[in-house]
Amino acid sequence: MSLVLVADDEPAVLEVLSQVIEDLGHDVVRARDGEEALTLARAHRPRLVVTDHMMPRMSGMELCSRLKQEPGLREVPIILLSAVLQQGSPDAAAFLNKPFEITDFEALVHDVLAKAPAAPPEPATPVEALSRWVAQSLQGPLEAAKNELRMLRDLPPPGKGAVEALGAQLQSLERMGRYLQDAARLSAGSVTLRPVEGDLRQPLEASVARCRTTGPGVPVEVTVPPEAVGLRFDPERLEQVFDVLLSNAARQGGVRVELEASAEQVLVRVSDPGPGIPEAELPRLFQPFPEGPARGEALGLYVASELAKLHGGALSAESRPGQGATFSVSLPRVA
Repeated sequence: MSLVLVADDEPAVLEVLSQVIEDLGHDVVRARDGEEALTLARAHRPRLVVTDHMMPRMSGMELCSRLKQEPGLREVPIILLSAVLQQGSPDAAAFLNKPFEITDFEALVHDVLAKAPAAPPEPATPVEALSRWVAQSLQGPLEAAKNELRMLRDLPPPGKGAVEALGAQLQSLERMGRYLQDAARLSAGSVTLRPVEGDLRQPLEASVARCRTTGPGVPVEVTVPPEAVGLRFDPERLEQVFDVLLSNAARQGGVRVELEASAEQVLVRVSDPGPGIPEAELPRLFQPFPEGPARGEALGLYVASELAKLHGGALSAESRPGQGATFSVSLPRVA
């Protein structure tokens, strides 16, 4: 599997080319003009670039030239597509005249990738390396502590209550380690989605099932449409978003989940009956390291917010003191 950057200013063509490449088993990053393509190439370091020639802000020919001047990108092969050029660019590895047969495009992508130099492992940023080290350092002591707690499960009260409280704190530390790694990768721009066409009810219901298992006794109310909610999304990443919101709500004593769908968007609301969030904290809610007391849920909300943005959506919150809080994930729906 390789990461391929596809650039075309015609949405329908961009979608078709991207779908063909994904059907071949590769990940795709989409750009709608030459400048966006250059920016995304710098951030994601693709193994192949497929670009149209006639695009706003920067043509495909200019994009080819600029990529060959970039350290770390000059060896990336480029397939140039054009309805007006008779031949390609000396900076491109291959050229196709539009219109072309999809089978010819598939064969060319396969051939160019087969000849492409192996991508060197991307060095981790200092923040990524630190987060990985912290998570790995925590893993051993956490596992040892959890094993000790398992041996104490049958203690009578009040010892049993203390064991359960310690178990909850260990779960919180585990979540913190995962959030820290995800936050570092998101900040570095190294998280790539793997979207598929699917029913959004499935990842949501999987998160609800986990919430009911990890928080027994916490009431969970779910309202979803009876029919499938079709959407293009990364199931694993959206489950992460839902897990963060549901686990936060469960710690407030109850969870209410609502899924609504219209022709334009899908909206998932997660509400809790807790004490609410002070108004002054709402603007800082999705910052990775907000001022004030350190809280693991703040890092989790940052991760959830960034993953929603990668899907073209957004995460928002509304709350009134004493009336709980509601977090809403809005996702665009492409017909």
